[in-house]
Order: sequence, then structure tokens, then C-alpha cells
Amino acid sequence: MVFFLIFGIVGEYNMSTILIVDDTPVDSHLIEAILKKDPSNGSIAKAGNGMEALEKLHAISEEVDLVVTDLNMPEMNGLELVMRMQTIYPEIPVILTTAHGSEQLAVQALEQGAACYVPKALIAERLISTVQQVRALGVAEKNYERLTDCMRTAEFTFELQNDPALFERLVEMIQQICGSLGLCEDSGQVRLGMALEGALFSACYRGNLELTLDEIDQLQLGNPEALALVESRRMAEPYRERTVRVAAKMSSTQAQFEIAFDGPGIDPATIPDPNAANALDRIGNRGLVLLQAFMDEFEFDEASKAIKFAKVRTDAS
Repeated sequence: MVFFLIFGIVGEYNMSTILIVDDTPVDSHLIEAILKKDPSNGSIAKAGNGMEALEKLHAISEEVDLVVTDLNMPEMNGLELVMRMQTIYPEIPVILTTAHGSEQLAVQALEQGAACYVPKALIAERLISTVQQVRALGVAEKNYERLTDCMRTAEFTFELQNDPALFERLVEMIQQICGSLGLCEDSGQVRLGMALEGALFSACYRGNLELTLDEIDQLQLGNPEALALVESRRMAEPYRERTVRVAAKMSSTQAQFEIAFDGPGIDPATIPDPNAANALDRIGNRGLVLLQAFMDEFEFDEASKAIKFAKVRTDAS
């Protein structure tokens, strides 16, 4: 995960296969080379377009745990592939790679079920961390599965220190509860998890620790000075006493969340619309952009120090 990786906290998952779907051999080879830099990515399979990808998935779907696809392809593009996979293979998350000018199509794919997208101009810097984030969020916690399967509603509040490990555990728990309640399934849980992560880390880094977008970009790249800055602020006043407060109310028809934080508010005007060009270029904005794309409701309070959002079950009456 983007921020969990920075602090050395990575969800556990079995090595499996990533399917790359791209009609341009140069781009396909580049993506493969980038993914192979991380040994945990396992094996790589390839397809030249959406139709070929579906044929490949029909043969090896039990091995594939992630698809990385281009958007603009002949025969069947990335948006069409996402829509078909939501029907046939909803358990397999999809990451889109996009060239400049295809942002609107990418947003449509997010709305149809894709987990995230990475601009091709930033693929060398962003792809591995995005893959790790999506894969880790796809790992379900099984410890309380039988108990949560008996759950009908859930309502709770948390007050968290600025600790990424706590955020990770909370996201996993909420994913499992929403899955058990039938609110979302398969890739929908991954998308919910990414939305929650976006809100939690924005509250922590942009709110409580007052990092700039440039500092967050450097943090994602593992810059030692950025890492040291975060650790020093977590231990120093006034940042040390600031907390992230999470309120959640979940049922089989909808989930409502409010994530509040201390420190200065986040100016909503700094958050790009998901349809805007280069909307995901800044890591500090990415979580909140995805939050807008994934959630049915999204808003800040008047002081811009609380993020409120909701997810409604698609087939809920």
C-alpha cells in the first residue's frame, strides 16, 4: 500500500499471477519490467486486448489475482473489459493505465468497478505501490468470519493516533463487516478499502501532520527527509496530541462514515474532480479523488475538518 509500505507494513498475500492487458508491445514490456522489480508480484501473463484477456482469464482465472489493463485498445477496450469482468470475474481487481486525454474514460471505468488508475506518464513511480495497495486490500481477514456473518447492523466510533498500522487494521475490519452484511462483495470491498484509506491518510498527513502535497509525494517515494519529517511531527507538539476520529454506521443497504481530524482543515478546492486531467498525479490528492469516484455521497463539514461519505448498496430499494 502506498502509505503502509512507507512504514514497512504490508498485508500478507499468496504469490499469484498478474495479467497485463495492453495492445502496445513496448508498454506491455515496460509494465512487466516494472512489476518484476518486486519479487512478491509472482508470475506475469499477457494479453493484447480485452477479448484476449477474457480468453486468458477463462483458462487461468484461478491463478490471476490482479489485472493491469490499458484503456485504449482495439476489439475491446479497458472500460468494456472492466464491465465484463464485473459480471464474470468480480473477485479480480483491475488497475487501469491511462494515457493523457483518457481521464474521463478512466473515471467511467472506476464507476463500473475498477479499483484504481495510474497515468502512464507516472507508471514507473506509481505502479508497484498501487499494485501492492490493491492486492493487500484484497486479502480478507478470516478470524471473525463466522461471527460477522451473523451481523445485521454495526455502529461504532474510534479515536486513533496518527499510526498507519491502526488505519490498516480498521480498514480491514470495515471491509469484512461490509462484506458480511452484503453491502459490497469481491472487488467492491477493495474499492471501499481504498476509499477509506484515502480519507484516513488525508486526515492524518494533510490534516493532523500538516504535510504539503510536495512532502506527501516525497513520502510516497521513500525520501529519507520526508520520512524523518513525519516521525518528528508524530512525536512533537502540537501534532502529537492530534487524533483521527472515525464514526461508522453500516447495514445491508448502506454504510455511512465520518472521519474527523485536528489541525488546519483541508481546502476542498485543492481536490481535483475525478474527471479532471491529471486528477491522480498528486499522491496527496489521490485518496480523496478516489473517494469521490467510489462513494455515492461525499462532502466536507463547514470547517473542512471532517470528511463525510456514504456507500449505498446497488440493488437496494
